[in-house]
Amino acid sequence: MKRILMLAAAAIALCGQSLSAQQVTVNEKALLNKIERSDADIVNPKKSGKASTWLHRGETFYEAATAVSKNLYDGIDAMTVVALFGEPTDAEIVELNGRMYSKGIFPYVDIYLDELAIPVSWVITKEVYPGALSKAIEAYEKAYELEGSNPKIADKVSAGLKTVYDEYSKTGALYFPLGMYEEAGNMFVNAYKVAQLPGASISDADLYSLLHDAGLAFMLAQKYPQSIEYLTAAEKISAANADISDPEIYYLIYHAYRGNAMADPNAIQTAKTYLEKGMAAYPTDPKIIESLSEAYVFLGEDPAKILSIVQTAAENDPTNADMWSALGVLYVSNNEYDKAIGAFSRMAELVPDSYVANNNLGIVYIKQAEAILEDVNSRAATFATQEEYDAELNKAFQVYAKAVPYLEKAYASDPNNVGTVELLKNVTFRIRDLGGMMAKYEKYNALFKSMTGGAQ
Repeated sequence: MKRILMLAAAAIALCGQSLSAQQVTVNEKALLNKIERSDADIVNPKKSGKASTWLHRGETFYEAATAVSKNLYDGIDAMTVVALFGEPTDAEIVELNGRMYSKGIFPYVDIYLDELAIPVSWVITKEVYPGALSKAIEAYEKAYELEGSNPKIADKVSAGLKTVYDEYSKTGALYFPLGMYEEAGNMFVNAYKVAQLPGASISDADLYSLLHDAGLAFMLAQKYPQSIEYLTAAEKISAANADISDPEIYYLIYHAYRGNAMADPNAIQTAKTYLEKGMAAYPTDPKIIESLSEAYVFLGEDPAKILSIVQTAAENDPTNADMWSALGVLYVSNNEYDKAIGAFSRMAELVPDSYVANNNLGIVYIKQAEAILEDVNSRAATFATQEEYDAELNKAFQVYAKAVPYLEKAYASDPNNVGTVELLKNVTFRIRDLGGMMAKYEKYNALFKSMTGGAQ
């Protein structure tokens, strides 16, 4: 029996008479009758000009929109779900966002339970009145238009719009665990639109969080222009409000622009401007420093501008693996391979199974070997004998060999990364005459072919 069905049976058996929650009944007919009466009121000349008529209409549509969701809340347990909604009409095991969930299918809602049988999200599948929240917004807008100058009416409109704002925000948050990032972003945008309406009163702190989450959702959905729009709007709020302190916004803006770099050739340059603004406000934040280091390298700018900052940050926070990574990247860009190896080695000590640390160590050893090889070849005419020349070449081959174990560790961390497999194939072929390397070449060459459909 599927997990959620077992859960439902277990919940009933365990709780028995102790369950006191009243089972949810959605009286569609009564709700639709209320809406019908409201429809009549707004065309009645005696009522249509009164704010109270429209306030009541807003409440009516909000009630219809939240007939099911009002019974669900963060932290609800499975036994309460069963007590409120009864057994599901069907159930299935689904994989969403890389995780397995038990989905209970109820008449109006699908409820998702994690591997510990804890409800983590739900999605309304049937609305009493489609678009009811939009209708509620229209009603509150009209009430404010008619009598917004009346403080009592203005307060009621504000409260009504806040309930709609909260419902959109809550729905957006519920989509996150399921990997429904674009849907989440759209819900947050709906909430933001409510906040912009005359009569709405949403704090800057709430708006900042909303815009931050919208931008993050769109970034995860790879909708980078939308992500940039809402993250930069959030940054404007935080920059103008001393009470809102969040260096992460600059890191997120950078990654949104970086994601959009294929479509916008100026994306990294623009992102760097934001990072420099973030650095001015948060001079020791490791994510900003790391991102700014990467931006400098990407743009081909002099890393010395930031190198001393990163060096100091790494010394002050020696257990921060990301800072050592940033330092390693800067050293590579400056062709200081020994220092880069030292930095990435420190990162590997902190996170031994890190793909980034091990892959970068492999790449730096390859770059170091290539530099030696280039130097040897540039001096080829100066060697007295072939043996002397071969001895110098062997120095480069020994450095190439140092790359192999790190690339193999990187491959173990991410066995689906074809780029790492290709590096292993190429390096082991180059040093195939060294002990054991021919066998490794044959292994990674065959693996590369299987991953690329036989491509060379």
